[in-house]
Formats: sequence, C-alpha cells, structure tokens
Amino acid sequence: MIIPLLVLLLAFVLRLHPVASTEDLATCSPNACGNLIVAYPFWLEDEGQPPCGSPSFQINCNGGQAFLSRSLFGGYQVLEIFTENSSFIAVDNNLLLDDGCPPWWFNISLGLGLGPYTISKKNREVVVLYNCTKQQQQVAPPGFSRTGCADESFYRLGGAYGDHQREQSGLPPSCRVAVVPVLGFADGSDYVPSMRQGFLLEWLVASGDCTKCVTSGGQCSYANDGTGFSCNCSDGVRPIDCGEFAELDSAP
Repeated sequence: MIIPLLVLLLAFVLRLHPVASTEDLATCSPNACGNLIVAYPFWLEDEGQPPCGSPSFQINCNGGQAFLSRSLFGGYQVLEIFTENSSFIAVDNNLLLDDGCPPWWFNISLGLGLGPYTISKKNREVVVLYNCTKQQQQVAPPGFSRTGCADESFYRLGGAYGDHQREQSGLPPSCRVAVVPVLGFADGSDYVPSMRQGFLLEWLVASGDCTKCVTSGGQCSYANDGTGFSCNCSDGVRPIDCGEFAELDSAP
C-alpha cells in the first residue's frame, strides 16, 4: 500500500508543479560580450531567438561592448557585473565629455527608464552649479571651482552620493544644481576622468531564487515572454529548484 500511495502523492505534487520541457523556456546561459561575462539576470539579445529574460536586463553586444538595450538611446554601457551583491558599473555614453562640458541638465535616473535600478549610495558625487545669475558667475561659491565651460558653471567633488540633499541650504539659490554619481575621483581634482569611470548601479532582486536553483544544480531561466522564473534542471524545467522534486523523481 505504501508504494502506490507514494506514486499518487508524487503525481499530485507534479500536477501542482508541472515540469516543462526545455523547449518551452529559453535558458539565460552565461555569454561573453568582449571581456564581460553576461549572466542571469542579464541576458544577451540574439536576433531571431526568443527573449530569455526580463526586458530590463536585456544586453545588446555591439563591437565587444555591452549596452543596456532599454536605457536612453541604448547608450548606457555595462562595464562590470557583480551578481553577488546585485550591482554593476555603467557609463552613460550619451554624455559628451570630449570638451568636459556635457549638458548639465541631464538626468541619469531618467536615462535608465523604468528599469529596476537605483543609483548606489556607495558612489561619490560631483555637484555642478549651472545657469547661475551674472552676479553669481563672477565669483566661485565656497568649495567650488570653475568648469572652464562657456556657461560659467562650477563644480565640486563631494562626499557620498546624496550628501548634497543635506546641504541644499548651503548652495547658492542663484544657480541650478546637477549631481553626477561617480565611483571616485580619478586624480583628486578633475571631474571629467571621474565621470568616464562610470558609476555603480544596484538592481532589485529578480523574481525567483536563482541562488537556490544554482545550488541545486540547475540554471536560472525565464519563460519565453521574459517573465516567470524557472529552474532548468538536467531532467527538465522546474518552478523552484532541482533538489526536492529531482529526489522524488529518482526515488525507487
């Protein structure tokens, strides 16, 4: 009686958690783009192939360089990915830094669209004052230096990203303020090399437990429409991980 009951129980469990075939889902296998390894939750777009991940993490590999497909003009280049703490380094190639005078009104957050990213507090910040009144343009505010740009703007290499919000009262009201996240200060004095290094972005944890899936011997996957986490196991695609149901399947 025990064996038939186990068979019925297994059939009931698999009915609740059906095993899809590997043809039903696209696997986000790690792939290389230049020197960058693109792995879950990021994935490389491949013309003619179904999506294998969330659109927010779609990567376009162009000339060995990886770009976020859903960023502004596709211009946000991904330099490094740190899956262990859900972060990556990006550079906004929309910013023209050849003359050191990009349009200061740009907004990095808006350039990322509606992606699940936040600008990390581990960044430093470059604070820029621009569109100042003619009177303010004559003298650099305390702690600021001139950018050398035609708009008579000023900059300051600040502390941790977001610190300027606590100092709003100390900033001259006769100027507009722009804040640029940077990894650090390349030479301790100039903002241009710092901006070229990029900045750190963090992403919200993707749906599903990828660590649990990988630990059980599986590979993290998405459904073909780019939604719905699944775990690709040696015997098929599971909804969570390979361990529990794989053990049931192998039971005599």
